[in-house]
Amino acid sequence: MIAILDTNIYERRKLAVGNLYTRKEEVAKVEKGKKTTVNLVLNSAMEEQPFKENDSTKMVKFLSPSLTSSKNKNTYIVAGLYLPPSYHKYKNRTYPVIFINPGWGGTHYNAMHIKAREIYGVGLGEEKIYVFLNPEAQTPYGLHAFIDSRVNGAWGTALVNEFIPYLVANYRVDKNPKLHFLTGQSSGGYGSLWLALHFPSKFGGTWVTSPDPIDFSNFTGVNLYKDKNFFFDNEGKERGFMKVNGQYKSTIKKVIQLERFEGDGGQQQSFEAAFGIPDAHGRPIPLMDTQTGIINPAVVKAWKDYDMALYTLAHAKELKKLAGPVYIYVGGNDNFSLNEAANAYKAKTEKLGLNIKVIVVPEADHFSVRNVNMSKQMQREIDAIIKSVQ
Repeated sequence: MIAILDTNIYERRKLAVGNLYTRKEEVAKVEKGKKTTVNLVLNSAMEEQPFKENDSTKMVKFLSPSLTSSKNKNTYIVAGLYLPPSYHKYKNRTYPVIFINPGWGGTHYNAMHIKAREIYGVGLGEEKIYVFLNPEAQTPYGLHAFIDSRVNGAWGTALVNEFIPYLVANYRVDKNPKLHFLTGQSSGGYGSLWLALHFPSKFGGTWVTSPDPIDFSNFTGVNLYKDKNFFFDNEGKERGFMKVNGQYKSTIKKVIQLERFEGDGGQQQSFEAAFGIPDAHGRPIPLMDTQTGIINPAVVKAWKDYDMALYTLAHAKELKKLAGPVYIYVGGNDNFSLNEAANAYKAKTEKLGLNIKVIVVPEADHFSVRNVNMSKQMQREIDAIIKSVQ
């Protein structure tokens, strides 16, 4: 066991650069019936994890002018690129690109790892450039997921208007937006859907799996528009959390209160930063009272802008011009009830005639929806689009 002191206030990760930690020291010796005094010696600091580049794998660190200006400090979009085999042979050739927006724990370092590349279908079919985004860079409140946020900043706009043109100019990404594709898992799945719907002409297709709630009438089992309490249902029963094999492993109350005890950067706070509004100090205003669970209706009203069902209904005319299909995959046994949010989204939007499909994989849970076989299918669908465009 080690002790970590979170001194890096700009990033949520425990392993963020600069955080102090103990190394090989005894943290605490606990004996029954005896008082324990703890003396911590934080004698080491986290260093930047090396990114091992080679001919196929490159790290890109792009200084965003808009984010730097809005945050009043240098702010970077960081990504790991995986280049196709012919990239160095044909110096004038341009390539389609797939932007990978991972969920919790996923960063640009995934580009280095075979298993991560495999789960996203890297190298299958037509040659493409794969861009592993880092959706948690430079925010203390959890994943920003590359959406425009009133707390985190306009990461989505920076990605589309600054980072993609940079890749076109410097890494021979094809400039045709119909050859730009999105995919993402969990929080990254929500982020990829948000990008697709807010920039409908900028991406030739989007494939998301197990996205965070896309309809807030079922937000991990809570109807934000009708329910008054996040922790307890209308009968006063505590709401369960994280269902496995039909049984809840915890409760929403326990999970959120533990997050608050641990400090910034938990899942619930990431929602509050992504969807909500800042307080006088720039921090996201909580959705609920973390002691009682009572929901703040003013925060719910602010969150409505990020309810993808409401957004789709309000912008159906513009979304008829989607440059490519949008596929939303969820497991019928999603551990966090995200299938219920996806079904609610489908019920409200399926008659609009949009090129958006919600697909429920009956036996899958949150983590098993995206697998190698599904990635092969996605790559075949992407390849079909590439061939129709080129």
